[in-house]
Amino acid sequence: MVPDSREDAPTDEVELPDGRTLAYATYGDPDGAPVVFCHGTPGSRISGQLGADATAEAGVRVIAPDRPGFGASDRQPGRTFADWAGDVAALTDELGVEEYGVVGFSGGGPYALACAAHTPGRVSRCAVVSGVGPPGSERGDLGFGRALASASKVSPQFGRPLVWLMARAVASADSFTDVVGDADADLADPRRGESGRVLLADFREGLRQGTTPLATDYSVLYGDWDFDLADVTVPTRVFHGREDANVPLAAGERVASAVPDADLAVYENAGHFRPIVEEARDVYGWAAETEA
Repeated sequence: MVPDSREDAPTDEVELPDGRTLAYATYGDPDGAPVVFCHGTPGSRISGQLGADATAEAGVRVIAPDRPGFGASDRQPGRTFADWAGDVAALTDELGVEEYGVVGFSGGGPYALACAAHTPGRVSRCAVVSGVGPPGSERGDLGFGRALASASKVSPQFGRPLVWLMARAVASADSFTDVVGDADADLADPRRGESGRVLLADFREGLRQGTTPLATDYSVLYGDWDFDLADVTVPTRVFHGREDANVPLAAGERVASAVPDADLAVYENAGHFRPIVEEARDVYGWAAETEA
């Protein structure tokens, strides 16, 4: 059984045009430049608070929604990347935000790119942080992740047993840290600091509705994408750690080379988490155009 998520996690909700509920939270500067944060897999709105002090200092308002089936958002069977771009546009409409940057972390990277590809008139900039690459990219040196990706490409049902094992991993701080094994796993260790506690709570909240939504997310990520990276015409920057074991740098390099005029920022001696935890001001400041 997946443990309860943070009881104090901030939550707001909007009703989407099709009647579904989309949950979200806001962090940083409430009057700042808007940036929509696309969480990882599994994950939730909670990870939007990583680097919250830095985003506030950079004058950025972080809008962090739960994808369908994660956290407190309603499920959406058969969803696509295009559906997500539409959900984000509907959410920002409700908030009175016409134009916004997008930041996608890890499994949220392709979802940020999808927003840029499907709704270019709304997205001003796209930042991909430790992001999963397109089909055919390297998936990391963790055998579990490779097996899950292969199973989920066939069907969410095939990946469900492996997803259940992942869910078991968030039962304790020890097992959680083992699963995220990475060059900067200390940043994800709940016993060592606030970022680790946020990430563990984020994983747990992401699995609140069980493992089926997670299997669905993997099938979308590792199936055929409904957009081409060449269709991303908004300014795009890829932020990646050279020592990332969960999503190898090669995935980030592939995205940066496929998106027209994209930049690549590589952090030396950094793994999967440092770019979103310790370099948040760089990431969000660039996405919001509040900093160079």
